[in-house]
Amino acid sequence: MKTWENCSDRLEAIFVASEDRFSKCFRGVSWLKSQDVKGCSFKSATNYVYEDIDDFKKFKNSKILVIGGGPSSIGFITERVEDYDYIFSCNHFFKSEKFKHINLDVLFVGNEVDTFSSSFLEYCKKSSTYLAVEDLEWRPTHRSNLFKNFPEKAFLCSSRYQSKLTGAASKMAVLALDLGAKKLDFIGIDGVLPNFSNEKLLPHGFEGQKLYRKTKKSSYSKVIEHYRHFEAYIKDVYPDCEIDNLGKFCKYNYAYEK
Repeated sequence: MKTWENCSDRLEAIFVASEDRFSKCFRGVSWLKSQDVKGCSFKSATNYVYEDIDDFKKFKNSKILVIGGGPSSIGFITERVEDYDYIFSCNHFFKSEKFKHINLDVLFVGNEVDTFSSSFLEYCKKSSTYLAVEDLEWRPTHRSNLFKNFPEKAFLCSSRYQSKLTGAASKMAVLALDLGAKKLDFIGIDGVLPNFSNEKLLPHGFEGQKLYRKTKKSSYSKVIEHYRHFEAYIKDVYPDCEIDNLGKFCKYNYAYEK
């Protein structure tokens, strides 16, 4: 297995470390403790290390939906969220006129999010959403801003799964599984078309249009390979969870069939 520890190309190595080494590696418990301002205890799971929050027990054996920003989420009927116990999403979910009224249970705050923006702060203040702080080591002002404004909701976590091609929503899917979801549906975890270009805007579920910058060093086949590996991996590692890709109807989705 290629990991960040044994492979120089992080585009190829989609895991930080092996399962048995992860909690003790350079992105494990010690890494989170170095950023911790609350004196937290941390819990290690298969693919995540995260703050040990008692309320997270509610996610075990639940039905969770993960909404990603890929094109397939544009066609999602928002009333369907009533079918789920909990909803997870990522990054600029709060910018979407379609989705921002939904009170998420967990929002992944990646390094592209401006945590000082009025739209972000407004969403977080009016919702009860937990804020997953996964990769803000080099953005200390944003990390501090989150814990200052939302000390009860922001939590540190670290993902072993780090594919550079499948996006933040795939990490949220893995987190839902590590938290014990019994049923996981996801949408907006898609892919690209065969003729994509990193200079060409793609439809985006949260931001209207967006460049797929992560493909600069890759190819269509490599991108799709990563998405397919993602689904095969989670189904193999979490065999007791029913997992469904709701975006497979979309032509941008890795599982789309004409």
